[in-house]
Amino acid sequence: MRKLKRSAIEASMVRSKIRDEDLEDIRLSYDILPSVTLQAPHFEERADDPPKGFITIYEPAIQHGIRLPLHLFFYEVLRDWNLAPYQTIPNGWGQMVAAFLL
Repeated sequence: MRKLKRSAIEASMVRSKIRDEDLEDIRLSYDILPSVTLQAPHFEERADDPPKGFITIYEPAIQHGIRLPLHLFFYEVLRDWNLAPYQTIPNGWGQMVAAFLL
């Protein structure tokens, strides 16, 4: 059997481009309530392992209509599908928002 070269980028090698100074612009752009704590990831943090009490949401999810804090509907869908918010692709968020609005 032939050994395959590993060419894919590992998640631990990809760092967020979001910085603390970006958070207020993000809050204003997407009408995120002041009661929602936003935190830029530290260098050693990864999307698949957020700090205790936090969740990871990618900006495309917010662009597709997700608002924070998450409505109970989205918690239930994610729980039923056994998914964390960061595991859902942007179109998945768009479909969940459409189902919610129906």
